[in-house]
Amino acid sequence: MAENLQVMKPRDIVTPSATILGLIVTAIGILVALAGESKQSIVRNFAFLFIIVVILFVSAVISTSLSTLLRRVRFWNFALVFYIAGWSVLGSVLIIVMIGYAYGVDMLQVQMPQFSLEFFTSVSSIVAVAASAIVMWFQYKRASEYRRKLAEMSKKVDVTKKEFDKVTDELKSESTDLTNSLVILRSDIERELRKLVRESKTQVERHYPYPIRRLVTALKQREVISPQLAYSVLFVYNFCSKAVHGEVVSQKDALLIRELGIKTLISLRNLVAKYEKQ
Repeated sequence: MAENLQVMKPRDIVTPSATILGLIVTAIGILVALAGESKQSIVRNFAFLFIIVVILFVSAVISTSLSTLLRRVRFWNFALVFYIAGWSVLGSVLIIVMIGYAYGVDMLQVQMPQFSLEFFTSVSSIVAVAASAIVMWFQYKRASEYRRKLAEMSKKVDVTKKEFDKVTDELKSESTDLTNSLVILRSDIERELRKLVRESKTQVERHYPYPIRRLVTALKQREVISPQLAYSVLFVYNFCSKAVHGEVVSQKDALLIRELGIKTLISLRNLVAKYEKQ
């Protein structure tokens, strides 16, 4: 996954869903108020279709809320599926309406009473399932590529098993919770990074306090740390920042990041020890 990839956030689902639900309720009210007795069958047909849309968007909002409350990525994936399915069904309904008005309202009035709800439901289900399958496939591919990249990065950071086990035990002694361990790891990396700047007497532009990215850039330019280690530091720090700010992270990704973070922390500590001896 590219570091600059912009992903959807809960508000991107909740806000438009709430707007759409309000518009649907308003539209149904207007249809009922304006439709005569002869047109009530048309209103009933559209009401049934809009019920499906409402169910999908409400499910998307509920799943989004549960993912934030319980910090579970699975609920967020469900929310994305419901959201896309909702737009697929709503888009189909709007296309039918536009076609009707494009060829004349009379044609729409004649056809709608014989409109097959079962057929439309089947088509909508197929579209929703296809869209959901495509989304899940892309998510799976993206997650697989992301984890493969993490594993490769971790292999490039060379530390001994003894060092790795020692730091792992330190983290577990401070907290057994995986999310909390990422928060602690972020703090430890930042502390060692600032210590390395002092011990190596690296000059950093602008005034204190220095942001992490500026510290890493200064250390890399002075060749105190390698480009690979600099990249690992920023990668781990940015991911751990998600846990600090309460964002939902998957357990598999968190475990891989913790492994890379521990190795990164060990590498920074070894460099600090090296400069302290000089």
